Amino acid sequence: MRKRIASICVAIAFLACRSDKPEDQVRRAFETCRAAVEAGDAATAAAPLDPAFRGPDGMDKATARLFLLGLLRQEKVGVTTMKNEVTVRGNLAIQDVDLLLTGRSSSLLPQDASHRGFRLTWRKASGDWRLVELQSLDGR
Repeated sequence: MRKRIASICVAIAFLACRSDKPEDQVRRAFETCRAAVEAGDAATAAAPLDPAFRGPDGMDKATARLFLLGLLRQEKVGVTTMKNEVTVRGNLAIQDVDLLLTGRSSSLLPQDASHRGFRLTWRKASGDWRLVELQSLDGR
């Protein structure tokens, strides 16, 4: 009985500490994507893409999903977040991230670590943050 009460208290404390600030919601959405990429799960990684998503070189949502699917079938990708700054204005959020990307086995990522900066634009729709734009800050 004591273990059950202790478990309930820990769960309540965890929920009380969880932040619902928009900045933290965006960071959690990003972290879910990052973890999915490392796990090789293209569907989960692409889940928050908005139907109007735009990426580098005019990449749309369908192209981004296909790219992730092809990459993650061939490659084990490591993603380490070096910087993660989020600014929220109403239903829009701008996230600047610096990532250390590692991969092996194909030419899509370098064999060694690659440091890249990105700007992500998120829009809140129906209570969820959706990724509407991804820009490379490194000109790649």
